[in-house]
Amino acid sequence: NEACETQKSAARTAAESSLGGFIADGTGRPMWNVLFGAAKRPASEGEDENEARVKRGRNGAPADADGACCLDALEILDAGESRTAPAFASALEAVANTLREHPCGRRPSEEMWRLKRRLLAVLPKVLNAAETDHSLNEACFRLVDEAVHSGFVTTATDKRLLVKAGAWKPALAIMNGSRWRGSASAATRKAAVRLYVHLAEHVSCYDDFCGMHREFWDRSVFLTFLKQMHMLWTVDELPQDMEADQWEMCLPDLEAVLKTIGCFMMFWMNDKSGPPFDIDVGKEIIPQLERMVQAVAILDGRHGKEISAKARADFLEEIVRLSGLLSQFVMNKFEEGPVEVGVGRRRTKELMRAEAARLLNLLVRVLMLRIPTCVQKSDAAAPGSGAMPADERQLDSEWVEGLHDHCQDASEEEPVETPLVAELFHLMVDMPAEEQKYRLECAAPLVPSFIATFSEQLRQNFVPPQLKDLKVVMNAVLQDDSSLASDLLEEVSFYPCLLDFTSKRAIIHTICEHQKLQSSSSEPIRLVVPRDNVLDGVCSSLNLQDVAARIEVPVEIEFRSGYSDHAGQELVDEGEDQGGLRRQWLDRASRHFIASDLFISPSHDAAHLASQPGLPTQRLARGNIFVPSPEAICKCVQENWEEQFELFGCILGIAILYKETIPVHFGHNFLRSVFGLKTDAQDLLPLLETVDAMLHKKLLYILDGTYKTLGDSLSDALEQGNLPPTFVISESHCPELVKNTPLKEGGEKTPVTEENKAEFVNLLLDRILISGLAHQVKCFRRGLLRVVPEPIVQRIAELMSAKEIELMVCGIEEVDVDDWEKHTQYENGFTHDHQVVRWFWDVVRAMSQQARAALLSFCTGSSQVPSGGFRFLQPELFTIQRVAVTDRFPEAHTCANTIDLPLYSSREELEQKLKFAIQEAGDAFGRR
Repeated sequence: NEACETQKSAARTAAESSLGGFIADGTGRPMWNVLFGAAKRPASEGEDENEARVKRGRNGAPADADGACCLDALEILDAGESRTAPAFASALEAVANTLREHPCGRRPSEEMWRLKRRLLAVLPKVLNAAETDHSLNEACFRLVDEAVHSGFVTTATDKRLLVKAGAWKPALAIMNGSRWRGSASAATRKAAVRLYVHLAEHVSCYDDFCGMHREFWDRSVFLTFLKQMHMLWTVDELPQDMEADQWEMCLPDLEAVLKTIGCFMMFWMNDKSGPPFDIDVGKEIIPQLERMVQAVAILDGRHGKEISAKARADFLEEIVRLSGLLSQFVMNKFEEGPVEVGVGRRRTKELMRAEAARLLNLLVRVLMLRIPTCVQKSDAAAPGSGAMPADERQLDSEWVEGLHDHCQDASEEEPVETPLVAELFHLMVDMPAEEQKYRLECAAPLVPSFIATFSEQLRQNFVPPQLKDLKVVMNAVLQDDSSLASDLLEEVSFYPCLLDFTSKRAIIHTICEHQKLQSSSSEPIRLVVPRDNVLDGVCSSLNLQDVAARIEVPVEIEFRSGYSDHAGQELVDEGEDQGGLRRQWLDRASRHFIASDLFISPSHDAAHLASQPGLPTQRLARGNIFVPSPEAICKCVQENWEEQFELFGCILGIAILYKETIPVHFGHNFLRSVFGLKTDAQDLLPLLETVDAMLHKKLLYILDGTYKTLGDSLSDALEQGNLPPTFVISESHCPELVKNTPLKEGGEKTPVTEENKAEFVNLLLDRILISGLAHQVKCFRRGLLRVVPEPIVQRIAELMSAKEIELMVCGIEEVDVDDWEKHTQYENGFTHDHQVVRWFWDVVRAMSQQARAALLSFCTGSSQVPSGGFRFLQPELFTIQRVAVTDRFPEAHTCANTIDLPLYSSREELEQKLKFAIQEAGDAFGRR
């Protein structure tokens, strides 16, 4: 003990002799020792020695050899009744000034570390002194503020110590306007708020749930600071000419405020020691957050691309976390229902709805921020893009949905105003696709009511200006990912004018994928057919004899090769059906049907899809419109014609279900009947134009009476147009086989006159387009419904017109080489710039459309381009694969849409061998 006391005495003597200090008073008890490292300055005349020593610390320069700050410590001891408040305040001010002049820095020296620890050891005693002597509040607040701003209070440990010591109480006195000499300035109040927020950060990891520091998180204390927190971020408070670097340094302050609010909420939500916690977040908290989001929207829009992505992402992550906390808090109130929350205070349903509505509007404004949310991890300092995992800074779509549902339950009034929703979608138009998708998912619950505002205009197929941005965003998202279709488009599907064709097709494809998944576990139906008769035995394999049978399992194809093994068993072609063989079969089976007399092309009387030797997809009737032949002709040309129509309906169903195309362009009248689209009398004449343009022109000639200007009579016009003079129709070019059919009772005796020619035309149109095909449509639709469930067929009819159905099913006949090349991938060493690849595309560009279709069929199994272009080729993009040989022909893998190209030595050699491969392959599997 003696040795210890000797060391302490020696240390004290050395410190006093070298640095100066406040000497003990006459009683021998130590009063203050303020160690500044300043040179001694004698007291001036009339000046107290203690005052002089304080000034030496305040004004003196560092005296150590390296010129660094020599401030070693601030030691406040219990001075008892001899302490004087002015001297105490002067000491505090001196320390504060020294801290300001000599901040701790990011890499403090050993002397600074010692000073920091001594400072933190004595600060609790200083705060305790200010608690008993209110006149010291100002000096005490300035000291704590300088300690924080000078970097002496940075870690969570430092902040916990100060919070426990009550370092925020002088700041509270400033905010309350009490215990303060006069009214505090705006700058002082702003500093007080900043100090409270800084101290609150010690629970940024939310480790203060167990009742610690209840006084710090007291509701009245928190709300006092909360009401002034806007001073840290509002546009009015921030400099108008703020530069990007200034804004980046402001973002951590905003993040700290969000953490403070979140900690307050979590502290009391997890406190079980008192009555249930309640606060009107719509009145107390959300207004502050609205101001913050407004400031961020303006300044981030101005500087966002210039500053660190991490600074932007950290702020967004924190406000998303707080939004989720507030959403859960508000929705819990609805579950609890109206209750008494205090003396004379009752939580009513109307108040809860108003609270939820205001929070919902805040969430919408957060979605309007242009801060990235959907990027992967990257350089934290990189400007523009993000640096955080996407899911940590994305709103949960369930928050919006839950709040919106609770608001609607409480009132019929829409919680989010239409202009705000319209502004959100306007801002989304220029965002990247992933950002559009995320925000659309979140805003999906708002879309139906937003659209319903303009329902009358939409029913007339008119899209008002307020919905044009929504249409752009929705279609951009659904083209690539239609997973939103099941929920978002439940209401939107009633207004097809809001959807582009690509979106409608994506929705149908998604529904079909779900249907396929339900049947994928079952054993597939395997159709083994010869290539020269692709329908041989198919009706039996599909069990079409059973009226109630459905095709609910996958369909796979095997082609018989046409030759037998040594045992006499017919062999099948090499190749497993992974989609390519099925595409080939659909293509060939469709061409077989329209080459028969069961279908006609009215514009060409009887057009057939024929093949020329050596070029299997060069069809004489390419591009023609096909409709079923009249029932009387079907009965004459094929005994089992009804079963054949049903089989063709199955083929169309398989094409729809597997997102394939078939080389048949059906008449729109036929498609409307098959899919149940309503056809009015006034629609018939326009429909005829798409089926038989020549007959359409003849009937218009009759109706408008143009023949009169030429001096002809109606009889002359009918004769010139090969139209009957009476109410009959000839449904065959062979009158001996099929007799004329009257259009109405006694029609064969009713001449066509000027008075009844309109009736004649209407009856003729109905017979040609509707009633004359009713039985054929019934059989065809029955086959379609065996494969595609009726709800899917109905959804197709709700979303699409006949023209769009034709485009989805039939694809595009013209092969766009630029589009093909753009959506091609290369493997095994090939690139777009490889010489052989360039020769390949030169050869394709030089081909005719028929030759390109043949090449497409050779590579993919189908001669049709998908309706959206080569981008939508199934199951994957077209691929050109390098083969490191020179003496082989090109080979195709239709299941993978791939062609193998050897390393040919010249363009001419490539062209010669490619054409030979296409001709030799014919209708066989691509590999030869």
